Amino acid sequence: MNSYYFCVSLLFLDGRFHGKVEDGSSEWPPSPLRLFQAIVNANASKLDEPAIQEALCWLEEQPAPLIITPPVRTGRGYVLSVPNNAMDIVARAWVRGNYFGKGDFNPATHRTMKHVCPVCLPDGGKVFYLWRLPERAPGQILERVSQLAKSLFRVGWGSDLAVCDARVMSGELVSSLPGERWKPDAATGGMILRVPCQGTLGELRRHHKEFLGRLASGLFIPVSPLARFVNVGYRTMADVSARPYAVFELRTEQNKFFAYSQQKMIHVAGMVRHLAIRTMRKLPPREIDAPATWIDQYVAGHCRNSDSPHRQFSYLPLPSIGHRHADQGVRRVMVSAPVGDQRLLEHLARTLAGQVLEPLRGDEFGGQSPPVLVRRYRDKVVARYVRPSKSWATVTPVVLPGHNDRKFTKTVRLVEKALYQSGIEHPCTFKWQNIAWWPRSLPAKKFDRNGKPVGYLLPKYLQRFSLVHLRINFDKELEMPGPMAIGAGRHCGLGLLAGIDNLT
Repeated sequence: MNSYYFCVSLLFLDGRFHGKVEDGSSEWPPSPLRLFQAIVNANASKLDEPAIQEALCWLEEQPAPLIITPPVRTGRGYVLSVPNNAMDIVARAWVRGNYFGKGDFNPATHRTMKHVCPVCLPDGGKVFYLWRLPERAPGQILERVSQLAKSLFRVGWGSDLAVCDARVMSGELVSSLPGERWKPDAATGGMILRVPCQGTLGELRRHHKEFLGRLASGLFIPVSPLARFVNVGYRTMADVSARPYAVFELRTEQNKFFAYSQQKMIHVAGMVRHLAIRTMRKLPPREIDAPATWIDQYVAGHCRNSDSPHRQFSYLPLPSIGHRHADQGVRRVMVSAPVGDQRLLEHLARTLAGQVLEPLRGDEFGGQSPPVLVRRYRDKVVARYVRPSKSWATVTPVVLPGHNDRKFTKTVRLVEKALYQSGIEHPCTFKWQNIAWWPRSLPAKKFDRNGKPVGYLLPKYLQRFSLVHLRINFDKELEMPGPMAIGAGRHCGLGLLAGIDNLT
């Protein structure tokens, strides 16, 4: 099985697009809200039909789509002389016989010089909008939305004529579409595009009604601006943002490294997570409005829907790697946050520094004293996990989001799902095996032939899933920065990857 997308494509007949944002600069790519407005406008005569409303409401409630655009260039700018809607002033002067008026009585003064600079597309270049579909996609609604989209005939200015097509596409076909990929990213500081949300359709209908009645009372009543939409940051797939992270060394009372067993590394992740929950309850960040909910979801990582990307802290024990004699003992732990949440991470890191880990089971450290968390910013081991690389391999095995039944096609589907859940949508190839690529990493097995545990200790909620070791190669010479962790155990140190370009 494969992932599927609902795709709406636009072909601009003149090869130009003139749409602008509020500050007058060119809008590229055309925003999802602009596309939605064009579809509503093309089907304005059908908006009272319940089936049409249901289809458009479904479309407006979808999350921000992936956008694929062809290569473009900025066209040659020019200036238009546009008349203002103020000829009533001149007409009153003409009624009084003043045909040679000056100032406001002169028609030439009621014109504005409008600067135009279109975006030029290549012949046949299409813009694609792609919404990822759930496993149970509403087929009848998708068919209605497809018919509505195909009625579209322009996007942007009146001269921006376009032909629209809509259909369901497989993930494999989507990955082969040419063009630059624009991915929604709530944390990015790049291009901001308007996206429809629940209620946008009703707002557009109200907006149109106000426009028609703006002179009904004999007085001009200006139309209120459209306000029912959300601003979403977009970045290109080539513009890769690294996740912020904070690293702590495990130190003894004598300030020596404390080495923990890689097989039981989830104990370290659990203890750091417990410590983070406790410290954030005492001192939550000031910018958090509902600390209890934030701690439960973001710090503790409780999520009702595990199939969708979830913003939370990740607690990643780091096995010692980078040298052929490295023993893979856990001497460092990394706390990572989603892109854009550097301030939240730094607040947590300041409270964790100097804290002593507390055993949750009581036997984690044997007879030794618990280690202290000492903040560390960079060393050779950490560099392996964060340095940009074209090729990555798992140090700890990936816990697939399901059981693969040892079938090739099912494994491919589960790996693709794991990549998506981890926010990795860049073109890549991957292969898997039971044995790790890193020396002394444990295999992706739970037990040997005699039933003896041989792999990494797993939390109970992950023990029913399949494990694999992955090697990922990114396309087009793209160097991806770390840290990277994928799979169902990505927030507790499983599925942790390290750059393997220069493995020694």
